[in-house]
Amino acid sequence: MDDDNPFQRPNNQSDEAPEDEQAMFLDDLTSLFDEEEDESELPAWNEPAGTESEAEEGWDSLADAAPRWREDSDEHSFADLPDPGEVGPIDVGGAAEGASVFEDPEPTEAVEFPSVDRVDEVLSLDVSGPPTATDMVETPSPLTAPHSTGTQPRAAGANGNLMRAVVVGLLLGGIVLGAIALGEKATLAVLVIALLIAAAEWFTTLRHAGYQPPTLVGLAGIVALPIAAFWRGADGLVMVLVFALFGAGLWYLSGIGRDRPLANLGVTLLGITYIGVTGAFGGLLLDSPDGAELVLSAVILTVAHDVGAFAVGRAAGRTPLSKASPNKTVEGLIGGTILTIAVALVFISILEIGPFGGDTGSRSDGVILGIVVAVVAPLSDLLESALKRDLGVKDMGSVLPGHGGMLDRIDALLFVLPATYFTALMLGVI
Repeated sequence: MDDDNPFQRPNNQSDEAPEDEQAMFLDDLTSLFDEEEDESELPAWNEPAGTESEAEEGWDSLADAAPRWREDSDEHSFADLPDPGEVGPIDVGGAAEGASVFEDPEPTEAVEFPSVDRVDEVLSLDVSGPPTATDMVETPSPLTAPHSTGTQPRAAGANGNLMRAVVVGLLLGGIVLGAIALGEKATLAVLVIALLIAAAEWFTTLRHAGYQPPTLVGLAGIVALPIAAFWRGADGLVMVLVFALFGAGLWYLSGIGRDRPLANLGVTLLGITYIGVTGAFGGLLLDSPDGAELVLSAVILTVAHDVGAFAVGRAAGRTPLSKASPNKTVEGLIGGTILTIAVALVFISILEIGPFGGDTGSRSDGVILGIVVAVVAPLSDLLESALKRDLGVKDMGSVLPGHGGMLDRIDALLFVLPATYFTALMLGVI
């Protein structure tokens, strides 16, 4: 037997009583704790009830010798805890101390989470990252699905836009017909007003795109061009165009305009030519004999082309016509061409509306004019579409519900007016 080993049994251990054996084992266990560890270093354990002398002598049972948990301590009891009904929202940050199994003399800093009233809100917290665009889309409920996903509201909206476009188109047609019935001067006034609105849309769009054109010079030149053409013919048109060029140059030479004179002068002269010069051919037509009827012929054929292209393209359009305008189709172009030539044959050649089918012209002149308009009108539409695409806009304006701006409405007419003038000049109608 080793004298230094307290757990080694003596040889005559079997002769002793079991109670004495248990007492000796507990005494040896107590002395081992007293020699190797200081009780002050174990703050998480509580001393068993009793005096120091009783602790040195031993315990009556192993249950008394076992360390007490924090919940079993006399100093803390469940009676000291507050009533759950009186406690407000759960403070997760303060739960670290109460949730510990052993008392911690130096508790670590608790992590504070947002206070919530319901446990399911904590479980539903998503810490994966910010919500995406698809997560923010509200899933339609069975009660709202028919209204949010059905096709009937969209169809109703499209029909409403179409009806507004038809009503506005009829009003514009009535104004033009009324002005033509009143004579050349009334028609010229309507033409000047339309060109002024289109010019204002053009320069406003340019400014939104970052250009700084001399707007005042551009508006004055576009308004003066058809008036000068009606007053002095082609000489008046050239005179105003030259003065507009001088005025735009002085705008920058005088210091009124400073930034990018080349680009800003370019877009200004483009607007004067595209809107003012082409529109001024309406003044040249009005200055000729039967001028109001010549303008009426140009308007009728332009409307026929737009209606035919829109109707056929909407119903059977499949093949894109040009990258400048993806909405325009080859089928729409064919439909517009057929309807334009048919209207020219019926209304201008047979019914003799205008001088092309009347006394000064033959029946074939109306068909020739219809073919010319069918070629020129889509070119004007595509040019404006290319300009709008470069400027980054869908419409030049919104003054006409269902049609966009005034320039969107008369873009084809701007090329049809000079085409009508030169066709009439070549056929000897004027």
